[in-house]
Amino acid sequence: MRQRTSNRQPIPALSKTIHTLIQLDRSSSQPLYRQICESLREAILSGRLAEGARLPTERALAQQLNINRTTVMNAYNELTSEGLIEGHVGRGTIVKRSYQCAEDDLPDQDMPSWLFGMDEEEQAALGPDARVLGEMTAQDGQKEIISLALGAPALDLLPTEQIRQIVSSGLAAAQQAALGYSPVEGIPNLRRAIAARMRKRGVAIDAQHILILSGSTQGIGLIARFLLNPGDEVVVEVPTYIGAVQAFRALGARVIGVPTDHDGMRVDLLESILARRTPRFIYTLPTFHNPTGANLAPERKRRLLQLARRYQIPILEDDPYGEVYFGEKEPQPLKALDTHGHVLYLSTYSKILAPGLRVAWLAAPEPVIERLALHKQIFDLNTNAISQWIISELIQRNQLDSHLAHLRQQYHKKRDLMLDAIARYWPEGSRISLPQGGFSLWCRLPGDMRARTLLREATQEQVAFMIGEPFHVDGGGHQYVRLSFASPTEAHIEEGIQRIGCAMKRIQERRQPREEREFLQRMPMV
Repeated sequence: MRQRTSNRQPIPALSKTIHTLIQLDRSSSQPLYRQICESLREAILSGRLAEGARLPTERALAQQLNINRTTVMNAYNELTSEGLIEGHVGRGTIVKRSYQCAEDDLPDQDMPSWLFGMDEEEQAALGPDARVLGEMTAQDGQKEIISLALGAPALDLLPTEQIRQIVSSGLAAAQQAALGYSPVEGIPNLRRAIAARMRKRGVAIDAQHILILSGSTQGIGLIARFLLNPGDEVVVEVPTYIGAVQAFRALGARVIGVPTDHDGMRVDLLESILARRTPRFIYTLPTFHNPTGANLAPERKRRLLQLARRYQIPILEDDPYGEVYFGEKEPQPLKALDTHGHVLYLSTYSKILAPGLRVAWLAAPEPVIERLALHKQIFDLNTNAISQWIISELIQRNQLDSHLAHLRQQYHKKRDLMLDAIARYWPEGSRISLPQGGFSLWCRLPGDMRARTLLREATQEQVAFMIGEPFHVDGGGHQYVRLSFASPTEAHIEEGIQRIGCAMKRIQERRQPREEREFLQRMPMV
């Protein structure tokens, strides 16, 4: 394969007077989006819109035409399906290049350019650790490596037998519900079941407030696409979940970090940001925070909701671990305290049932659910029906709660096993979180030891973990690591922590002679 050379030319920005190309007849029976589509199609085919010209954002054109943003979105989608325009991350929507070109104009390369993936500018927009999630998943499949990196449920705790019984006993009678298309919003039985369970947790919602998703990552991306334009700002905690930051940056958003401590987000510092900036929303993990494991203190929850109301800013509450608690009392979601509809609540069955089911859900005010469902159907007409049906059956047969009780007991045991192993095998000076739920420990390494240095040393021991830097949008986290106790076996937890301890001690031993030499050099001559 020849080395790739860049053939990209600057894309001309389209004048803000594009609305002069579009003639809308509001008295016509033809839908407005069709009128927009036909006007733009004619302008493109006639050459008035040059190939490569950048179109306005959906929101900008909607404002120019004084119409709903969804109308513009539908017009753009139709033009995209016709091959006349195309969207590019970080560059917006452009008039598509013509397919008719002379042989001499073809790029001099053995493979089409799109096979090369993103260019350096596009990849840089995702941050320095854009591939970390994919690499972490791939690494977890290498049997010779003990992985304490992946935040996934243990394979031996998946409800395999319950699912087998549900499929064998009920699939034939539920062919349409399980194997057919489901509504975009999700199977009604599952939406009702989720709403009922959330009411028990203090969240006053009904089925119409629930949108079923193909994983919580889709939910983060869907809300981000709905609320963000390139250049908009989003507030996140520092540290925070890597995948969310990647989703926001992929859409061209600027991410603003708010520090956390053992009581969660520093809401007192958030207020000064909201007073000076205009972020589109706040992304937070207030319950068993990833990666720190902290819970947002009750007073901070109340203050956060007050700020959301004062500044009229939505909050995206990501709660993948809320039902994996180790105490007697279940923590209450932030959404349970929300009386004004500012919180969009996101959760998933990937952590408590099985990642392969790919089912999550969003709880939000009904108008938000309706609009997000319109966005969702463009990219994902419906979440797979059989997974929804299986989860609905698990809930209706009262098997989910007993499964959760078993998970809590086992993960609590694994957490304590990891803490005991750290106390036995690691050198003194580390500071370890004590999460009351969730999947992982957040560890501050001793002295000035760096996480990347430790990870390089630990690879010789064939053990893996997550370093702290990717979780930090402020460039910090150099001395932190995240260790998952959920997915590894008990034997692997013990062995993995011991191997990390050996790597830490080797690093300290290599430094010791140098430190002693420096001390002796500072001694006065007598």
